[in-house]
Amino acid sequence: MMLYDQISGDWQGVLASLRSASTTAILLATVGLVLYWTIYPIYSLFLHPLHSIPGPKLSACTRIPYWIACIKGNQVRHMTKLHRVYGPVVRYGPNDLSYSDGRAWRDIHAVPKGKKENTKEVRYHGRPANGVYHIIAEPSQERHAVLRDVFAPAFSEQALRRQEPMFRKYADMLVARGREADEAGAAVDLTRLLNFTTFDIMGELAFGEPLGLLANNRYSEWVATMFNMLRVLPIVQLIDFYAVTRTLFDLLEPPFVRRKRMDLFNHTASRVDKRLEKGASDKPDLWNLVVNSHALTRDDMHSNAIVFMMAGTETTASLLTGLIYYLIANPDKMKTLTKEIRETFPSSDAISFQELAKLKYLDACLREGQRVYPPLPSSVPREIAPGGNEILGRWIPEGTRVSVHHTATYQSPSNFRNPDKFAPERWQGDPDYADDKRDAHQPFSVGPRNCLGMNMAWHEMRLILAKLLYNFDIESDVGPEWREQDVYVIWDRKPLMCRLKEVNAAHVA
Repeated sequence: MMLYDQISGDWQGVLASLRSASTTAILLATVGLVLYWTIYPIYSLFLHPLHSIPGPKLSACTRIPYWIACIKGNQVRHMTKLHRVYGPVVRYGPNDLSYSDGRAWRDIHAVPKGKKENTKEVRYHGRPANGVYHIIAEPSQERHAVLRDVFAPAFSEQALRRQEPMFRKYADMLVARGREADEAGAAVDLTRLLNFTTFDIMGELAFGEPLGLLANNRYSEWVATMFNMLRVLPIVQLIDFYAVTRTLFDLLEPPFVRRKRMDLFNHTASRVDKRLEKGASDKPDLWNLVVNSHALTRDDMHSNAIVFMMAGTETTASLLTGLIYYLIANPDKMKTLTKEIRETFPSSDAISFQELAKLKYLDACLREGQRVYPPLPSSVPREIAPGGNEILGRWIPEGTRVSVHHTATYQSPSNFRNPDKFAPERWQGDPDYADDKRDAHQPFSVGPRNCLGMNMAWHEMRLILAKLLYNFDIESDVGPEWREQDVYVIWDRKPLMCRLKEVNAAHVA
């Protein structure tokens, strides 16, 4: 009994000490938080190196308004409004600057002689499932250069010419789907069909075998999971942005969430492994051109396959869906483009990469589509390099997150006359648009990290759109409400219900 009393007494002393220490810690933490939230706003508003840059006062103290906009799908509306109110440079977070001045593209993304490259903001992309960054998120300049050198041949003009029959195969499958719907007197959802087409193309390019979306007329579970992961990416970015939320999430992540993440990665990895087991082949797919590279590990291949599937599909499908909407809303533009395509080619089978690249009005429509409905509507931030860098003549301190906002830039009347108007002629030397700052339009970015798949995207967009407009008159009752869409990094596109009326082949010729 005495021993028990002694032990109890000892523990009572320990508990008393812990209570006292806990009370002191809580008190100090409370005082610290009060002081922080009192002093930091004063510092941020009046003493911070960015304090003189325009922006909302609350945003200068906290990123909360920005996160709320991102999670609610309002990021593009939020940032576009800020630029309209505050001008071409906006401070939207304590250490965050957004630009709508096109000259900032080169200051942020290019690397002039004697200037240090601004670094990738890796938290924007989410943590890789296998711990290996893909080519878009890779923070190391040296490693990024290696990856780019390895993958560049797969996206070269020579490789794309070899891959052209595969692109045409899926464009013709899309036409076949449209023909079936016309014969049945049914409308089609071009949002879905264009997704099926781009995913089928990239699936065969990345894995050497079809995904079967167009053939089965439905999303596979794997592709549907990709879309769901993209939708929650703003939440992932928020979690990864702060050390405390990142740590808490690692401790408390629901098992089903982790299972979904790993299922997506494992399914992609197994497809890559299956393709690599076949070794080199005559098919000009992605891995056939890099399979013998010693610069890539298997983990590199797994992580990059996922990003190629995401970046090389949804963006192209988004642009085509948005452009078709604008063509439907502007029948005169649709008529001019359709006439150019149908008068150029004697048959649908004659449509080719080489000849499509010569069509001037098609090029103008695609450029204008990328302006009014940019495939990546928001921005991809960089961190200012150590020692700081100059942007638009102003020195910006290291660690500041900077970006050019696509939609805010392309919708700014300072850059484009009548920015809300769909006007392909602005890209054809029309004198009404002579003062447009066309260099502000950079949908594929600039500098050493610009879009590696740009040439492929151009060929794919031209081919798919030309095949549709050659074979069909496209009709729809869709109204301007279609354009009001949320953004979760990419557009949360609504269905685009259309009637595809097949054109008589003799009439086309």
